[in-house]
Amino acid sequence: MQKVRITLPGTITFGPALNSLALAIGLHTTVEISHRSDDALIVEAAGEGSGHYGIGLRHPVVLAMMRVFQKQERAPRGVTIRIQNTIPVTGGLGAETAFNIAGVIGANNLLDTSHNRLQMLELAASLSLEPYQTAASIIGGLVTSLTVNGRLLHRPITVQPLQVILVLPDLPRYPAEASRIRPDRILFNDVAYNLDRVPLLIESLRTGDLTLLSEILDDRIRLPMLKPLLTGYDHVAEMARRAGASALALCGDGPAMVAFAPDNHAEIARTMVTAFDNSGIKARSWVVPIDRQGVVISVIG
Repeated sequence: MQKVRITLPGTITFGPALNSLALAIGLHTTVEISHRSDDALIVEAAGEGSGHYGIGLRHPVVLAMMRVFQKQERAPRGVTIRIQNTIPVTGGLGAETAFNIAGVIGANNLLDTSHNRLQMLELAASLSLEPYQTAASIIGGLVTSLTVNGRLLHRPITVQPLQVILVLPDLPRYPAEASRIRPDRILFNDVAYNLDRVPLLIESLRTGDLTLLSEILDDRIRLPMLKPLLTGYDHVAEMARRAGASALALCGDGPAMVAFAPDNHAEIARTMVTAFDNSGIKARSWVVPIDRQGVVISVIG
């Protein structure tokens, strides 16, 4: 194999499902990996997050490849990696998960290993901090998963071809502040409240019932801890609902937000950005479909 091109969608977790349910979204990263005749490592990154990571051995794609090479106890002589990314690398939209998967798939193709899609998924999940998002990025659509005894158990769930609104506020200090929030105790009633809603959350997405989704997309565990760090969250949520949003949630640990609506998506996105701006926070927005395809791999000669 001389060259492989891997395209992967971003992914989000949200609402009461914690880290057991993930949804693939229509923001993508494309990574092209090819052999070199010399022993150089060339990494070229463009798009979202191109200056966020150190180029070379510190990029997540390269780190994932190195783990595979170590596992296989062999490596190619030289490699060129070209990354074109449209997934914001902060905010809870699954960019690092996509980078990790691309590195795993690229390394295995460079070594001409005969792993199938399921084996690639299991390997990528074992090397990821977000194995639940790994499954959704590779399979596409809505995926439920759980790690048991070191193995990722997962099942895809039929989901309607919905569009979602994503809004990412510019909060540079947020990731560090959010990472420090780890409660010593969680109330049983709050855990039960969230778990009771998971089956109906799945059913609402399976059928596209946004009225049902609006009733059950509430989270009493993660959101109350993180909302104090999200300047303007309640105002943004209220304005989004007034503009027609059926339901809103934080994407993972945030600060990105996801909104679901039957129509008027662009106007809701603009309203949410304006609401953040009214709170003194700059924000960006996207209206994207649910990605139901998952990974796309092209091998060239």
